Amino acid sequence: MKMNKILTVLSFMLIPALAFAQNWTQDDTFVPEEGDTWVEVHGVAVDGEGKIWIQPFGATDSVTLNRTGVKVATRVIYIYNPDGTPASFSPLKVIEYEDDTPADTLGQVWQGEAYEGYSGRGIEADYNGDIIISQFNRVYKVDHTTGMGIAKVDPGIGSLGEASADKNGNIYVSAVVATDAPIIKYDSNLENPEELLTLTSGFSRDLQVSPDGNTIWWAGYTGPGVLRYARASEFESFPTVPDTVLRGIRAESFDLHPQTFHLWVGSGSLNDVPGEPYQPQTWYAFDYADLDPETTPTALDSIEWVAGADVSGGYDQARPRGLDFSPDGTIAYVGAFSATETAVDVQKFTTEQVYTSNENNGKSDIPEGYTLKQNYPNPFNPTTNIEYSINEAGPVTIKVYDMTGREVATLVNSRMSAGDHTVSFDASNLSSGVYIYMLQTNGVRLTNKMTLIK
Repeated sequence: MKMNKILTVLSFMLIPALAFAQNWTQDDTFVPEEGDTWVEVHGVAVDGEGKIWIQPFGATDSVTLNRTGVKVATRVIYIYNPDGTPASFSPLKVIEYEDDTPADTLGQVWQGEAYEGYSGRGIEADYNGDIIISQFNRVYKVDHTTGMGIAKVDPGIGSLGEASADKNGNIYVSAVVATDAPIIKYDSNLENPEELLTLTSGFSRDLQVSPDGNTIWWAGYTGPGVLRYARASEFESFPTVPDTVLRGIRAESFDLHPQTFHLWVGSGSLNDVPGEPYQPQTWYAFDYADLDPETTPTALDSIEWVAGADVSGGYDQARPRGLDFSPDGTIAYVGAFSATETAVDVQKFTTEQVYTSNENNGKSDIPEGYTLKQNYPNPFNPTTNIEYSINEAGPVTIKVYDMTGREVATLVNSRMSAGDHTVSFDASNLSSGVYIYMLQTNGVRLTNKMTLIK
């Protein structure tokens, strides 16, 4: 049986005085309808209406093939309304088109002489809320309101990873086995292919592209981190040699938060154990503009898979392979492969944070009257002062965390009046290093960093 836990996950901001949510709670009411089978999940997507699309890797249903009349096992995609009820066209077995484009049985594709089974390889929602499906070596674009096909293409590069889309509707895809495999860009109709760059080695289940299409992250889960290909503008070429960021991450899934545009990355699993400071079976959020090949960034937020069995170290065999958010960013759905210890291979998490979209910089606005100033002195040894302001009275907490996310001190935990305040921090019992301090009050969370040198 699945273990029911309430999981509160802390996140930490390196950006001074920036309000951000950090509480994600598991909602274990999201369960399959009778007969639906979420096993070996390869992808999770949330469309423009908030419907949840779940793609298993293998066959979980059956269909009678129209050319042979034979009933065979097939892959399908399950679609659920936000309230958990099945969508009217779920499960999606056959992709049909309004024009004369031949329909495809999702998991059995006619190859001229026989049907070939196509396994699920990834699923993504574009900025219009439509769904991009990677099914073995074919890509489909599907209308999220009807389940009808919009377009399809065979890139001809072998087994595919999950595709990604930019804000102009362009679609990007590459192969799982990346030796001499290109990353191909299509337009919104899966036409006019353009080979952007050639990968040289490794394996990746997913890639992610920035909203403007000028940065591509490629997650080699057997490699040392995340490869970043960045160009200055659409009029330039991508570099042949990428930067390596987030060293230690062994990602199998990516996503961009729809409101903050933070880059969320799956850390790895017991199958591919991440390096320090990252923990397995966790999705971490980063401001992608701040990623530096020379440093290890502090995660801004995180969601941890809830293990379905009591296992050594608190982890099961789940491999984080799917992640997406509701359009307002307050609900996250995560999916895992090889999650044999859990009854349901998709988990739902919620936050009470209300996000404010700011597409110019991808960050939430700070409520007026709330500040968390840089500590002084900084660097310090062993004491320092922290000034902060709140615009109305209320309960206030200020806590300090180390770079692994471990709480090391509580400086304030009481009701405070509106106005300016100062609190002192004595770090005599701590080691030299960078620490994060965080203010929480009246639904606002502000964070900053400080450096202790002994």
